[in-house]
Amino acid sequence: MSNTNKKYLFYAMLFFLIGFGCKSALQNTNAVEKNSNTLYVLSSRFFHPRSSNDIHSTVKAIEQLKPKRIDWTYYESDEILSIYKKYQLPFSLAINPQIRDSSGYTSKKLRMKDFEGNTYVAPWMKNWKVTNPYWGCVNNLNFYDLFVKKTLFLASKGAYGIFVDDALFNVRLTIEKKVGCFCEHCVALFNAKNEVNTTVNSEIVNKIVEYKANKTKIRDKELSALIKKYEAFQFNSVVLFFNNWKKIIKEQYPDIVFLTNNYNGNWNEIYRVFDIGIAEVKENFINDAALDSLYTVADHLQKKQLFTIATENKQLQYKLLEYNKQHNKESIYPWDIFIPEKNERFYIDLDTITLKIKELKKITHKS
Repeated sequence: MSNTNKKYLFYAMLFFLIGFGCKSALQNTNAVEKNSNTLYVLSSRFFHPRSSNDIHSTVKAIEQLKPKRIDWTYYESDEILSIYKKYQLPFSLAINPQIRDSSGYTSKKLRMKDFEGNTYVAPWMKNWKVTNPYWGCVNNLNFYDLFVKKTLFLASKGAYGIFVDDALFNVRLTIEKKVGCFCEHCVALFNAKNEVNTTVNSEIVNKIVEYKANKTKIRDKELSALIKKYEAFQFNSVVLFFNNWKKIIKEQYPDIVFLTNNYNGNWNEIYRVFDIGIAEVKENFINDAALDSLYTVADHLQKKQLFTIATENKQLQYKLLEYNKQHNKESIYPWDIFIPEKNERFYIDLDTITLKIKELKKITHKS
């Protein structure tokens, strides 16, 4: 079969599945609602199958697992969203720092720059073959407008929530020991907020590069203090960005919910802007004491927390599910989970997980 014929066959299959999903949804809406597994959430970054070689099906996962909602999914088409709607399945739509400009790309004029002048690409994305690799800067007003516009578009599609994928933005550079973003917008705003003797210019930036690279053995207290001040400025800029963004979205969609991925249940001031955290939890935290501690933090802040584990180890996945069932906490099905070591996604067998959920129904939750 030629590549052209394969392409046509794939699209024919996809449209059939979408059509089948819509029809099936109309027939099974009441059943899904009645039998919904109220503690379980499905996450599917994109609708499956994604190609003629994709063996996974989002529709099949919905029908078999009967989740209460679907989170952290990217908008692809109104036709796909119609499937979720006809199942009466609430969904949150995802947005990230790499949202495209009107040109369809991530043009460098709206994006973060490190102290060496490089447009920022996340380390785990450097080998990805995508046309939108660059992260936007929270102090660039044109990027802020773009982010707000895209969020309003997603909210208009009937999403119950907006999921910000990688909400740290400029702070990623701080984490990577590169201080923060040094685009013209960040430098100008920092200088406007601070006294003359802490002004950042090209000479200071060069000193920072040398200092962070450990090319100098001399401890420069003044430069170190400036770096700390700049890092704090970057962190506060992200908090301000999201607070302003949230206010604008709430004005038009007062009931909308805000979600993000807060690694290992971190609720710093950036993440506290959000209502729900979905976090990859470290494997050594899959025990009662550690999970109690993480959930206690979220409960104290009146936040909802869900966890995933980046592993194909089914027993470990089951251990987290069992804990959540015992403590009446929501779980994400271990289906469509990114495994960094393999650079691929894990999908647990639907029949296997269905049997496990039936077993867990026998567990009574702790008071």
